[in-house]
Amino acid sequence: MIQQTDVLVVGGGQAGLATGYHLRRRGLDFVILDAEAETEGSWQHMWVSLHLFSPAEHSSPPGRLMPAQAGETYPGAGHVVDYLADYEKRYALPVQHGTRVDAVRRDADRLLVEADSGTWRARAVISATGAWSRHSCPPCPATAPSTAGNCTR
Repeated sequence: MIQQTDVLVVGGGQAGLATGYHLRRRGLDFVILDAEAETEGSWQHMWVSLHLFSPAEHSSPPGRLMPAQAGETYPGAGHVVDYLADYEKRYALPVQHGTRVDAVRRDADRLLVEADSGTWRARAVISATGAWSRHSCPPCPATAPSTAGNCTR
């Protein structure tokens, strides 16, 4: 059975959740498919010592300011994880966790999205996947033979 929706968002991290917030305000039928089993997207995989490079009030998706983290100017990874989980719940965003998208194809005036949980048909698809699971290293001219083809993060 093919499921139907107006908009399908691929990725349930900060960008996907913010997109869901705006889609809800517009009254559109939508679903967010996220490969991660938990709400927090790639933040759950980051170093415990990682902090944002801006204060909480400048790092919030729409609708709800990220509260300051006690004793920290720049919120840590755990604080961001907790905030994103709360954001998803607060706005009751329709996120299907643990769902990996395999392909997007045109189907007349719609798009077919093939996921490991089934097939979706949507008027629009928004990619909000970020770079965590499949990073890209663009080709660049080598400055020395030993650096040719090397890609480091």
